[in-house]
Amino acid sequence: MTSSPSTSSATPAALADLEQGMEQLKIANYYLRVALDQVADGVVIVESEASDPKCGPKVLFSNAAAAMLAGADPEAGLRGLGLNDLVAGDRDATTLLKSLRLAMENGGCHECECQLQSLRTQVPALCKWRVRAVFNSMRKLLNFTILISPAQASAGSAKTDTKPAADDLDAQSELLRKENLAALAQGIAHDVNNLLGPVTVRLSALIQQVQEHPGLAQELQLVFAGLKRAKQFTSQVVTASKAKPRKHEPTDIAALMRDTVEFAGAGSNVHVCVRNDDQLRLALADPVKLSQVLQNLVMNGIQAMPHGGYMDVEAHNHLVGAMGDGTLRPGPHVRLVVRDRGCGIAKENLDRLFRESFTTKPDGNGIGLTTCKRFIDEMGGSIRVTSTPNVGTEFSVTLPAAEGSGTTQPLIPADAAPVPLKHGKGTVLIVDDEDDLRKVAHMILTRCGYEVVQCDNGQDAVKIYQSLFRTGTPPDVVLMDLTLRGGMNGTETAAEILHLDPEARIVCTSGSVTQEVQMIFLERGFVGVLPKPYEAGELTQTVHRVATMMKRN
Repeated sequence: MTSSPSTSSATPAALADLEQGMEQLKIANYYLRVALDQVADGVVIVESEASDPKCGPKVLFSNAAAAMLAGADPEAGLRGLGLNDLVAGDRDATTLLKSLRLAMENGGCHECECQLQSLRTQVPALCKWRVRAVFNSMRKLLNFTILISPAQASAGSAKTDTKPAADDLDAQSELLRKENLAALAQGIAHDVNNLLGPVTVRLSALIQQVQEHPGLAQELQLVFAGLKRAKQFTSQVVTASKAKPRKHEPTDIAALMRDTVEFAGAGSNVHVCVRNDDQLRLALADPVKLSQVLQNLVMNGIQAMPHGGYMDVEAHNHLVGAMGDGTLRPGPHVRLVVRDRGCGIAKENLDRLFRESFTTKPDGNGIGLTTCKRFIDEMGGSIRVTSTPNVGTEFSVTLPAAEGSGTTQPLIPADAAPVPLKHGKGTVLIVDDEDDLRKVAHMILTRCGYEVVQCDNGQDAVKIYQSLFRTGTPPDVVLMDLTLRGGMNGTETAAEILHLDPEARIVCTSGSVTQEVQMIFLERGFVGVLPKPYEAGELTQTVHRVATMMKRN
């Protein structure tokens, strides 16, 4: 009987130690994931024995590089997919499974080469698979760890000269650099979108509250147009880092020109005169990249006129004759002209502008115009320059015309206006570890008639949903961020909720979800995707659509 007090008094301490140990384990798990995401090769951990023979051993963990190689979203990863889903065909599956068996039998490693199937493009790529069988101290097989890397071309490997080996190392170094830049670009884009999120939501709601003050509304709308363009740029960073070209589309040059020039020239002492033909054709272009080119040219002109003055930005219909014009094919085009009255460019420097990292600015890096030329070349157009020292410089961008014609747009394009708010009823669970965005979304949805519950991690989200579900009042909509610090990520949390309630209506929100991978999330049980940064109107419209159009039976 004397042991009871000591036992009971020891229990809280033991529980505290257990909780502390669990928390330390979560932190260690988080840092392990971060560390593995820095590895250039794809890292995949698969189960020791296939639970589903059709799919093969399932993926238990994958790092960001593995997801990128396989064409999946880095945040969602490859977890739950079978090895047979990752290879190109039965022959490759047989080769890989044989490699797993040999690694297990040899008690160590085995390498093989087989085709990795891209989940996005469906185009396979030959990769090297380095398999390691992982055993515990009792020699029981725990899992397989696989490193995946693109196979290097073997042409010339039989040569005795040492040059190919050096070239191969250079190629591997260049590939590693590009992979690291791609991963870095996506991470930066994700973080920038998270920073833009609270500002975008709050500003889009504020504009709709100050319509009785036209001057203030127009100023705020100009800032809002800049935010939307920043969102487009971060989306482009993610797309470009995945080396997947964006489709060109009919683009209203007049609207794009006025929007971009107004923003690029704000605050300068240079007056920019904007003109265009009345029936200006649409150009076949990438509007995001074209806006960047125009913004670069305008800012270069402004910097060339430090004492102020006048610039011209014009757009005209242009017809290329039957003989063509350099790289331009015969037919209708649209020509965009940017003309400054600045210091000009010396004749000996003109030919160098687009061919090398050249700049005459003391703080310049010379990459602006080379990037502009690459963008315009990708669109099937041309960019040319004429200049006279102490008179000025004129850049002309010529692009193929699309079918149809455009008309002059207002100073702020209609599509730059905020999406209108949508009122409704229901309960919304917000799961997001960005405190500012979560609080602003809470405020907007509450103002529009919704009851809102919020949390910043997956574990609490599951508990909250479970508690409401047991009382018969589950949330009508769950807004689930994919990247949650520590513990479960958004995809894992959604899976737990869907296991509890298959009819749960979960909307995926993230700063790095592109159109190319949205279908992946819809196939995993999400009922919608709301990319960050979203507007207040987009938020309320999405919540209203999900809550009203997908009611339970």
